[in-house]
Amino acid sequence: MRSEDDERRTPVQCRGYIHVVEQGDTLYKLARKYDVRLFDIMRLNPYINVYNLQIGDEICIPTMAARPEKTYVVNEGDDLSRILEAFGVDFQTLARWNPTLMELELPVGLILKMPMERRNENTGALQDNG
Repeated sequence: MRSEDDERRTPVQCRGYIHVVEQGDTLYKLARKYDVRLFDIMRLNPYINVYNLQIGDEICIPTMAARPEKTYVVNEGDDLSRILEAFGVDFQTLARWNPTLMELELPVGLILKMPMERRNENTGALQDNG
């Protein structure tokens, strides 16, 4: 059974992405993270106390873009690199427009190669040793 407090914190119907508030979240940070207008987040979440976000609160993040967007339906045989190349975007940009990409589970046993990096002592910048 849901309490009155739960009903205040959970969007009734979200036409977007549900973000669960974590330590350090602010509406401004969420607007930047998801590339949406702060006003749109506030409009869709009138129940949220903007000055006192609670860890675990669910916030509706609108999926409507502040700028024009295209949509693409993934077809059989598509892979991420082919889609990125076809639309001329990098992964970070695609993930910002499609936050669920960051939640996809990787197959167990997949071996990922990681570059060996070290910091330049003079500039502090990362350098690739590969």
